[in-house]
Amino acid sequence: MVCKKCKEVLPDDAKVCSCCGTAIKQKKQKEPKEKKEKTPIDKTALLSKIKLVGVIAVLAVILIMVIVLIVNILVDDGTDTAEVLSEYIGEDILDAVNESDIKIADESKFTAVNNAMKFDYIVEAEDSVKVDGINFPEWVVTVCLNEENEIVTVTHTDFTVCKKNHKGQEADGEINLDNVKTNQKYKKVIKEIDLDPYSITYENAFITYTYKYYYEDEAENEQAVRLTVTYNKNMEYQYYNSTLIYPSDI
Repeated sequence: MVCKKCKEVLPDDAKVCSCCGTAIKQKKQKEPKEKKEKTPIDKTALLSKIKLVGVIAVLAVILIMVIVLIVNILVDDGTDTAEVLSEYIGEDILDAVNESDIKIADESKFTAVNNAMKFDYIVEAEDSVKVDGINFPEWVVTVCLNEENEIVTVTHTDFTVCKKNHKGQEADGEINLDNVKTNQKYKKVIKEIDLDPYSITYENAFITYTYKYYYEDEAENEQAVRLTVTYNKNMEYQYYNSTLIYPSDI
């Protein structure tokens, strides 16, 4: 060690210069850092945690599916009733009622339905919806019979489609299905329509979907349209009919 002032050579442990008396600062020796040992990963425990997370995720998905299923069962929109009764087309109405345990009536609780629809028997929702200020049931299932009391048609009508506008749902323009090929599958056809059906009618060989909608024409007037699309029993497209509805017809 060398004194910074007088340059006298001193022992390494000297605290004061023996020549000039200058205090000598000792350099602190750095203690070597202890290396931290890495904790080994417990692969078995890690895999158990991953499996647990996976099981929880699967259970969550199953729970959601169960909730959706329960909601669908509890919420009756008339669809199931119509499908069940449609299985008895061609059979006696009494047999259909007795075997299906579906309660039917010969008239609606709503005057507007009795005045606007033709049917022999009806099943309807308890809850109502207003269309132009008039009360209708949210949905009805109507049954028409022949002279032998056999079921000819079963129709499910959803009045909620018209709750915002009696003309039905709003569309961008008139819907044209001229390019749809015969026997096209139902799922592909409804992509061209993109509307909720106002009614579904089941008969012996066909199922007909009716849509009520409106669009704004070139004169900026709302043009109402009734669109019917008919499928065979395999839900393959057969034909359609589009009718413009004017105020005098509504």
